[in-house]
Amino acid sequence: MRAYVQQGSQEDFNFLSLDQTAHWFWERGYEVIRFDYPELGAGVLDRGLRQFSEETIVAGGVGTIREALQRAGRPLPENLDLPQCLDNWIGRRFWTSTLDEIRSLVEANAGLLPVHVKPLRHHKKFKGRVIAEFRDLIPTADIDGEMPVLVQEVVRFASEWRASVFRGRIVHVGNYAGDPLLFPDANRMQGALKAFVSPPVACAMDWGVTEAGETLLVEVNDAFALGAYGIRGSIYTAMIEARWRQLMGLADNGVGEWLSM
Repeated sequence: MRAYVQQGSQEDFNFLSLDQTAHWFWERGYEVIRFDYPELGAGVLDRGLRQFSEETIVAGGVGTIREALQRAGRPLPENLDLPQCLDNWIGRRFWTSTLDEIRSLVEANAGLLPVHVKPLRHHKKFKGRVIAEFRDLIPTADIDGEMPVLVQEVVRFASEWRASVFRGRIVHVGNYAGDPLLFPDANRMQGALKAFVSPPVACAMDWGVTEAGETLLVEVNDAFALGAYGIRGSIYTAMIEARWRQLMGLADNGVGEWLSM
């Protein structure tokens, strides 16, 4: 099995994560090949993606994986974000809109502000942010106003956690922001997982604990490009592999099934 792992520069925020990923695939006995994003666009990985897909895994950032899927002729997955089936665990209003509509809210100084805004489909366009006044819109100034966005009421979390979900089970929970001693309600997490309709084989459900102690779903992230957040390397790379195969339309090879033994 061959794992193509993106080679980031030291200035990239995910540089160490990519190096760890390469090492963990190597520990599992896979042939590891590092590549730069321009090489992907130049077709360096095309032969593996198209002719040897059963033996090929690609790991990298969100944009990299989406590009690899397109080069392999595969459809792109929908962003998971806030599934409607999990409304009972979200605990705040959320809706879709456009950047122009958000700009109009700011110009009118509407009572809905502040709101959290992130791209609905093209996550690379700008990082999700709280919009309360004009200066908060500056990073989006060169983006088409018709671009769809996901809008949410702002909730202040005292602690935030990532629950890694693999083959229908929570296999790791790691704190990534706030108080590391303020743990989310395990029953809430398990209840949401049971209610999740048609989840991917691997994903992350991010949870926040409010200052009042309520556990709310922050968002759901696809496993094809996740941060590890302390999870064991063997599990993390198995999640990447299983989800990659699912996105490529390949048969489930059972990777990671040992976790349920």
